[in-house]
Amino acid sequence: MAVTTEAYAALWRLCFDMDLVGTIESWGRPAEEPLFHMLAHPRALRFRLGDALWIRLVDVPAALAGRKYSAEGKVTLEVRDSFCSWNEGRFELEGGPQGAECRPTRKTAEMIVDAADLAAAYLGGTRFRTLRRASRAVEVVPGALARADAMFAWDPPPWCSQVF
Repeated sequence: MAVTTEAYAALWRLCFDMDLVGTIESWGRPAEEPLFHMLAHPRALRFRLGDALWIRLVDVPAALAGRKYSAEGKVTLEVRDSFCSWNEGRFELEGGPQGAECRPTRKTAEMIVDAADLAAAYLGGTRFRTLRRASRAVEVVPGALARADAMFAWDPPPWCSQVF
């Protein structure tokens, strides 16, 4: 892991310039690997996507209130959870870069998502609109998923180099 972009490029250049080396393998790289965009022939790379970071939300309101959000916003979501019944319910999330509040509500849900899919989006690497296209999230009120995507997005995206 390099501290600067220049050091990152220099480390890869060192690997690529070694004599008598035909193949270089590197595991546990982030999905947004800058190397692709630094190479003259990026299609020469073989990339296999894997996962090493799994989470399970066991207290949805506490988890949603316990993180910061990229954009200010408010969304009412209905969470379904067939494994942890105490997670099921309708919650109003209001948050931004300074923190968040999440509380049970009787308001109409703007979106519906399973706890497992909410966990996928929780760290900021999976978009709710992608989940909708996979039939894993429902947008009840137009614009709710775009609003949630803006809130949950995070830079840099989540990455875990260790398999545990």
